Amino acid sequence: MRGLKGKVAAVTGAGSGIGQAAAIRLAEEGCKVAVLDWKADSAEKTAVMIRDAGGEAIVIKVDVSDEAGVEAAMSSVVEAFGRLDILVSNAGIFSGERDRKVDALPKEVWDEIVGVNLTGMYLACKHGVAAIKRTAGKGAVVLTGSPTGMSGCTPANIAYGSSKGGVHGLSRVMAVDHAPEGIRVNVVVPGFTLTPIVRELVADPKVYEWQIQNIPLRRGAEPEEIAGAVAFLASDDASYMTGSFMFVDGGLTAI
Repeated sequence: MRGLKGKVAAVTGAGSGIGQAAAIRLAEEGCKVAVLDWKADSAEKTAVMIRDAGGEAIVIKVDVSDEAGVEAAMSSVVEAFGRLDILVSNAGIFSGERDRKVDALPKEVWDEIVGVNLTGMYLACKHGVAAIKRTAGKGAVVLTGSPTGMSGCTPANIAYGSSKGGVHGLSRVMAVDHAPEGIRVNVVVPGFTLTPIVRELVADPKVYEWQIQNIPLRRGAEPEEIAGAVAFLASDDASYMTGSFMFVDGGLTAI
């Protein structure tokens, strides 16, 4: 893809799943990649895969809900690579066991999920955009959204759906705010994606069939399929896109 070679990208939640696939794909496209995750060992595994393939990567342990930690992480990216061009704000958590209907949802569960999925996105964008403006001058931000932020397709997950709806709103305002500065902000909206954790949950074929019954393509996505969309949105091939939502959901939101 055009315009990625030689750029510096920071990817949050890059220790596994979509974040890991996005970090690897950006490295394959020629980016230097900062692998950010709250689990240092998982982040290191991603970085090793990038390095083994001939890419360049550093590991930064960070909890995206901690502002001081996020600010320090973005400073570390700039210190290591001299600039920041691309932010992929992907870190998020989901708990089908603890999330609930609104009348039964404990506030501490709400605080935890919203604290990572929405406040964490805000903090990563706050300090990531500041780093882009301070160094590269212009660049691209890609946020990971969810169909749950647009519809009730995951019942009894109030905290998660609300957090993702907030991410969508955050992205729209950011896109308008930073367009004059040459910083594009877009959202990739993954559907049911077969990350390692999800694969465990749907190991039973009957459970898997139930999960995909309403997806027109009748299967889950591979993380690499989402990563391709992330790389596109970060690239110059998407140079006239900002404030956009790219659905990679097998047709789920077309229903």
